[in-house]
Amino acid sequence: MAFVSLLSSREVLEGELKVIPTKHLNLIVTRFLGKVYAFEDACSHDGEEISCGKLEGSVITCPRHFAQFDIRTGEVLALPATEPLVIFPTREVNDTVEVDLEG
Repeated sequence: MAFVSLLSSREVLEGELKVIPTKHLNLIVTRFLGKVYAFEDACSHDGEEISCGKLEGSVITCPRHFAQFDIRTGEVLALPATEPLVIFPTREVNDTVEVDLEG
């Protein structure tokens, strides 16, 4: 695993989507029930930015075709998507959020 520091833990708020541009992709970082989650800012159905969608609890809904995913696992919860979101391992170290972008 190759964890990289991306931002302060204080910047990741419960239920808010924070988009972080990286060298190869845009990443969404959020907090749900105190734990930090990270996933690619792309719906697996058509590549649309999912950060414009609605996050309710652990479920994010794509704004374009309304596919739904569990942000904790990437699991598809509603069609038309059939492939899961790309999820990246996270950890918090010394008040810093680190993400394994090689996931």
